[in-house]
Amino acid sequence: MPYVDANGVRTYYEEHGGGPPVVLLHGAAMVAEAWQPQVNALSKHFTVYVPERRGVGRTPDNDGPWTYFGMARDMAAFMDALQIGRADLVGWSDGGNIGLILAYSRPDLVRRLVVSGANQDTDGLSALKYVTHLPAAMLLATVPPHVAAWLKIHRRVSPDRGADLHRSFEKMQRMWVDYAIPPSSLSSISAPTLVMAGDRDVIPLTHTVKIWSAIPGAQLCIAPGADHFWFQEKPDLANQIVLDFLLAGKA
Repeated sequence: MPYVDANGVRTYYEEHGGGPPVVLLHGAAMVAEAWQPQVNALSKHFTVYVPERRGVGRTPDNDGPWTYFGMARDMAAFMDALQIGRADLVGWSDGGNIGLILAYSRPDLVRRLVVSGANQDTDGLSALKYVTHLPAAMLLATVPPHVAAWLKIHRRVSPDRGADLHRSFEKMQRMWVDYAIPPSSLSSISAPTLVMAGDRDVIPLTHTVKIWSAIPGAQLCIAPGADHFWFQEKPDLANQIVLDFLLAGKA
């Protein structure tokens, strides 16, 4: 199992396929296994990198708070350490936020960007504000089924076998409420960008449209009959749309 030191984080990652690089940026608690439908589709055309961020899956946590901006630095360091160069980024949920930050802070690393279920600031979590105030134990006990399945894997493969999950969820809650990307930063993104969400996403459609409208030349996709987890629930649809976008600009 390969690891690389990235910004002081012993980062676990997987590498699949061959061709131009694609980096998958996962959502909260989302282990590498959850990307399998996307890996199967994308690896036919690309070299697909699947890192697990600090405190998730096989990557150990470090002391200190979690922030989207810090995790973007982790991912930039990961790409630099492996000398990936300019890559297509596909970010889901929290990974979408990190992808947006990378696209304006490290444009040299981003060829094309796909984000789904991302939010620009805490307004995008208006439907989930109660979650940020739940005790971590209650939050852990009430996660959606997809997240529960990922946590089961986490408890099996993580260095501490899930002993620090309560602390990780507390860090995650603080990260959710201390976050904002200035509109001017979004408007500086030059990479071709596809902004996606389900039509029943937990991120309000008005918020998704706000992100899309702020990025010059961005494309917008709202998946019908789909919620926040549509990459997992409708993988064939998601993969075809992502592939159409990425292959249109494949060198």
